[in-house]
Amino acid sequence: MASQFLIDGDLFVEVVDNNDGGGFPQKRVDELSQANQKGRFDDIAFPFERANGYNGVRQLYSRRGPEENIFRSSWASSLNFEFIYDRSGRSMIPRWLGGKLGTPPTPSQLTRLDDSSVRLTTAIPEPRRIEVSTTFTLVPPHYIDLETTCVAHPDAFAGDWLGLFWASYIHNPEDKTTYFLGRPDENSPEQWIESLMEQPLNARAFASEADALVHGEPNPDGGLFHNIRPSRYVHPFFYGRWRNMMLELMFKSTESLRFAIQSTGGGLTNPAWDFAMLIKNCQPLTHYTLSARVVFKPFVSREDAWEEYQNWVYG
Repeated sequence: MASQFLIDGDLFVEVVDNNDGGGFPQKRVDELSQANQKGRFDDIAFPFERANGYNGVRQLYSRRGPEENIFRSSWASSLNFEFIYDRSGRSMIPRWLGGKLGTPPTPSQLTRLDDSSVRLTTAIPEPRRIEVSTTFTLVPPHYIDLETTCVAHPDAFAGDWLGLFWASYIHNPEDKTTYFLGRPDENSPEQWIESLMEQPLNARAFASEADALVHGEPNPDGGLFHNIRPSRYVHPFFYGRWRNMMLELMFKSTESLRFAIQSTGGGLTNPAWDFAMLIKNCQPLTHYTLSARVVFKPFVSREDAWEEYQNWVYG
């Protein structure tokens, strides 16, 4: 078990590896105290009581938000590299070694790079042999930059494409849905789309309007990652609201990217705001990258979310 704290600008972030926790080191208590002298950071969930195979960001706070972790961290973490999938279906690697419930997590390594950055590396063993590395960098005042690199070895996946899936479990938001700029159908004008506007509220995913679907898409009975809905996003970003805050995920990609949502992915009141990287025509021993930015700030308006994306991509 390992964790690293990033504290800068408005944000306090804890990044964790893929292993079980346990213990309550004094160093962590001291860092939490320094991060917020007037309040407390999730002191109930702070002891490492989490399930196998959850990695990424376990705690995320803003000095401009409530003294409450946006992510449900009593058993899991978020921005969590959760599973891989291909033409043969889903594998719960890297959550569990061998992809089976109850087995140890796939080993991962958390490395401190500097005061504002850590790198999380997961090496999925044979027969998959896929290496995934993500660097988390805190950028003041309220950003986390993510840079993910994936390398697949020969015979690591079935077919000609490979999917990598990340999940984020949001703690009891008043509004479960996420929002993005898209089109309900190809003949509609660009507009704001609510990801949970369709009934029933089953898990679903969204593709870019510029992106051709792959084998198995769309398939409402094929699981979350294949249940591609008719609505398509136009720009690769989405946001959700939590308390007085906005959590926005933005990507420097318009293809081979999926947004997804499960209204009860982290429990009855805890939706999962997810995304996937789809590598088409995936070539062995080739480096593929995904650049993303997380925005965690007080909510202003949907136009402000759009401006954040434009400033990041074009500014």
